[in-house]
Order: sequence, then C-alpha cells, then structure tokens
Amino acid sequence: AASAVSGWKTDTEPATRAAPQQGQDDEQAEDTGAAKPPISLSAEQISLLASINAYLNTLVNVEGRFVQTDHRNEETKGRFYVRRPGRLRFDYSAPSKLRIVSDGEYLSVEDHDLKTVDKFPLDATPIQLLLGKDVNLTRDAIILDMKQDENAVVVTLRDRSGTAAGHLQLYFKRPEIELYEWVITDAQGLDTRVQLASLRQGEDKSVAFFAASDIELERLTNN
Repeated sequence: AASAVSGWKTDTEPATRAAPQQGQDDEQAEDTGAAKPPISLSAEQISLLASINAYLNTLVNVEGRFVQTDHRNEETKGRFYVRRPGRLRFDYSAPSKLRIVSDGEYLSVEDHDLKTVDKFPLDATPIQLLLGKDVNLTRDAIILDMKQDENAVVVTLRDRSGTAAGHLQLYFKRPEIELYEWVITDAQGLDTRVQLASLRQGEDKSVAFFAASDIELERLTNN
C-alpha cells in the first residue's frame, strides 16, 4: 500500500500522523529535480506556457478516472476530483483501501485498511503547483525541461519556493491543450505516474467532500 502513494509524499516527516507506518525507508537521497539547472525558454515555449496556464486555470471543478503506476510498476486505479483552489481527492478502487485528499492546507494519505493517515503541508508537495487560485507555472515554478511537437508538450518543473521536494512532469495534448498525465519524482528519485481519463467538468463538491477522514477516531473506537 505504501508504494502506491510514495510519489505523493515528501522527504519530510508528516505534520501529523494517526498511527506509525511500518517499513518506511529513513534514508534520504539527493533531490534529483533540484540538481537540474533551469532551461532558457524560446519565444514559442513562453507562448505555449501562457496557453498552458490559461488552460489550467479553467480546471476549477473537474473529475475523471486515473491509472497510477508506482516505481515498482504496480498499477492502481480509481476516480479523482479537483476543486480549486487547493482541494483534491483520489479514491482508489478495490481491493485498495487508499484515499488521498487535500483540504487546501494539508494533503492526507489515508489507508482505510490499516486505519492510518499521514498529513503533509500541501505546499510541501509538487502537486500544489496545479491547485492554486491563480495557476502560473512561469511565476511559481522553475522550468527544468520542456519538449514539444505538433501533438504533445511535456514540461518538467519544480517549485520555485523550494518548499516542495522532488519535481513534476506534466504531459499535455496539442494542438488543443489538455492535461493527460503527470509524473511526480520524489526526493529519492522514485517516479509515480498518474494517467488521466474521462476528464470533465464536475459538480461543485462541498468542502466536507475534501475533508480528511477521522481515521484516528475510528481506530481508537474500534480498539
């Protein structure tokens, strides 16, 4: 279960933890994203990034399906929901009992089988670059690489503030910009790939829908 969500986590300790996770590797490796220098953008790339920013700012309430592949090449699937600014929810399909949810302040990694939850500050995770009220990758990220052709564009970036570990690759279709995949590379250099499908405008979900579960309370009640 832990490997399925490794790319969502950071190289720092959780802000809160309902129960200890077993078998976590305490060794920290160099942040491979931070080691890469930024690139100089061409006029075409600057224009393309402006189009990407405009597109990302249209994704206010969206939902769809995802397939996630971890660094061990193990796949998990499920549904996701986004409500900007700051809110996100990934519900993993059975037999997984995982859920990842962001309430705008913390990203919670919940395991409803083990009754554990780890909470991390949202701004310490690379995915926060996509969840701001005003998404602007040119302003808020350092562009490490950018490749494009007539069918797709791939942008590799890391958080400009330095608070988020690892880096992020975003994959967009062209000529009509559409996000279809991202890869989170954590501080150990391990990749978690998320492929999106059936992306559509969603209903305006309530704040409670994106709240973390009371797993700690459930665990204490069941003991």
